[in-house]
Amino acid sequence: MEIIEKENKFLLLNDEREKVGEIDFENNGGKLTITHTEVQKVLRKEGLGERLVLSVVEKARETDLSLGATCPYAANYIKHHKRELEDVL
Repeated sequence: MEIIEKENKFLLLNDEREKVGEIDFENNGGKLTITHTEVQKVLRKEGLGERLVLSVVEKARETDLSLGATCPYAANYIKHHKRELEDVL
């Protein structure tokens, strides 16, 4: 699996370079807000959603932005990992 960045999103590609997941975000003047996270149903429970969220976390760190989420999956992830993410919250 490979994660590539496009404009305001990261795509998760399988070995055949087919999209199997994505995460969308907005840059709201100093804050990256995750708006949507999706992974193909057959690949859920493999930690791929977490990998996508962590891609946005890393982007926030690299660009010195804070992080938020309107996407329920990402908001729940942030809620349960506040200690590890405190530098971007």
